[in-house]
Amino acid sequence: MRTVMVGANPRGKAIAAVLGASESGLQQADLVVLCVEDYAQIPELPPGPDVVNLTSGTSEQAVEAGIRFGARYLDGALMAHPEHVGRPETVLVYSGSREVFDRHSELLARLGRTTYLGPDPGTASLYDAAMLNFAWATLIGYLQTATLLGTASVRAETFTPLLTDWLKSTVVDVISDYAGQIDAGRYPGDEEWLELDAPLMRHLITATEQRGLDSALPRLIESLTARGIAAGRGAESFASLVEVIRGGGPRPATT
Repeated sequence: MRTVMVGANPRGKAIAAVLGASESGLQQADLVVLCVEDYAQIPELPPGPDVVNLTSGTSEQAVEAGIRFGARYLDGALMAHPEHVGRPETVLVYSGSREVFDRHSELLARLGRTTYLGPDPGTASLYDAAMLNFAWATLIGYLQTATLLGTASVRAETFTPLLTDWLKSTVVDVISDYAGQIDAGRYPGDEEWLELDAPLMRHLITATEQRGLDSALPRLIESLTARGIAAGRGAESFASLVEVIRGGGPRPATT
């Protein structure tokens, strides 16, 4: 099988190195792997080879590419930096043609851990955006924490082991519990609830502003919480804020 790599960015070069793919010979290729700067730079391709696209973009762009290349198209998202390509723990998600995914699964596994998400070509791009949202929100929270503790001359390397242990021992379990609440649409406030959380958020804002730091992040959290309480969800868990993010109205009255 002849695999051709189309991509001049660092990710593309890393993918080519792991796959041992050439950068020429499209006419003889069985598989073309794309990783270019954006979807507008995807070139015209011959009608024969399967197409795996790891270019970052929107779901709509992926769907358009699926229409363009038809049943031979598989869209993917690489959730890593170029230096992570080829590691077994590196996350890659794919959507589009199941046949293309199965046909090249062994080759794609060289890039990292693969997950097939379904036939809609736009699903992988949506996962990419959603997971980046989680990463950036988590990392900006870490930076806010580092800045706040830095005002007391606490080094980031000092508190980070405590933080990562807390994430593994507690926060991961909370997220797993929230997943069930979100899917069920029920948010029992048995252990924590919005009206309990709200005063703690005001304490955080005070501590932040007294030290002359930017308080946009804690104020955003407080604002979402206040909207949840105003909508009648004060006795529900923090997970109920998913309804505020969805733009839902007040909680239906119970009888």
